[in-house]
Amino acid sequence: MKNSLTGWTIAHFAVDMSCLYILYRGVWRIYIGLSWTVYMERLTFAFLLYNILAFGLQVVIGAMADRWPKIRKVIGIEGVDLMLIPLIMIWIWQTEVISWAAMIIAGILNASFHVGAGVDVLVNSGGRISPSGIFVSSGALGVAAGMLLGMSGQGALLPVMILVVAIIMVYLATDNWAKDVVSRSKGLRSGGLIDTPAKNYVHFRMLRDNIGTAIAVIFLFLAVLIRSYGGFIWPMGFEKTGYLMLLVPCMSCAGKALGGILADRFGALETAAVSLMISAVLFFTGDGSWILMGISVMFFNMAMPITLTGLVSAMPEDPGFAFGLSTLALLLGYVLLYVIDTGSIDLRYLTLILILVAAVLIAAVLRGPCRDKNTGGEDK
Repeated sequence: MKNSLTGWTIAHFAVDMSCLYILYRGVWRIYIGLSWTVYMERLTFAFLLYNILAFGLQVVIGAMADRWPKIRKVIGIEGVDLMLIPLIMIWIWQTEVISWAAMIIAGILNASFHVGAGVDVLVNSGGRISPSGIFVSSGALGVAAGMLLGMSGQGALLPVMILVVAIIMVYLATDNWAKDVVSRSKGLRSGGLIDTPAKNYVHFRMLRDNIGTAIAVIFLFLAVLIRSYGGFIWPMGFEKTGYLMLLVPCMSCAGKALGGILADRFGALETAAVSLMISAVLFFTGDGSWILMGISVMFFNMAMPITLTGLVSAMPEDPGFAFGLSTLALLLGYVLLYVIDTGSIDLRYLTLILILVAAVLIAAVLRGPCRDKNTGGEDK
């Protein structure tokens, strides 16, 4: 699992970097210089469309991966190597049509990769939360790198080189890739991918015994949605210039990775509840301090792998669908930016309330406090 996790984590960085590079190097740069109204209309639609494709499609692709497990790793790998196509498109032709086409292709490939790689990590995690935390952590750095590279206007040579390295890592590190491809081709020849083995069952024993599946899914879904919206409206209290532009993605990356590791060590409930409480305190007292605000962002993101694996715990036979639900919640949190007018709202108090509500929702469904350190993170 270690080699496979390393390959997928590096690929996650490369895929998100490629997508954001395409979005900024292509669509964003095309409309610079137009009137402010036209510029904002085009960019708003572009970002919304990209997020719908990259995040909204994952619930559909995830359900398909659960139905036909043999396509899981294939779509993960193809999501990486086919990303070369839109990257090269945007490198050679900087036209409006090509930029939009490349963005749409990248969004679809992004969704495929996340489901294939993310579910592969979940299925092979042995009930531990840390692999998923490590996997999702690199995405934040990829988004920041792609945005900076795209805004710089540089050619795609560096993104292509990084993506090629990621492709090589995935092919070398992912277990039984060739066997999966052979199985897939046999399934296709036998009349589709219907004759596949039973669904993968993912063992995350994280939910309270008296909590029904529907309640657990609703509460965790809302917790992810609230955290997503809270992250987007988060008032930093200082101007993000220079190296401070990297503060949020770096702290987000560290928080997601640490959240999974600490959850395996101390328990999911304990880690989620304590980290969100600390985040709330630092957020409310650290206004204007980039150090305290950065640490607050790190603690805020520790709950991310816990809510993801919590959803999988509620639907252990459908990890792809559960993974897709988590990204659908992230998408809806983004959409709320366009729905809720925060002009007359104090964002500090609103964000604080959202952090606390998310903590309550998570604590309501997760079990605690005992974790068995000798069983790969599962409860006694």
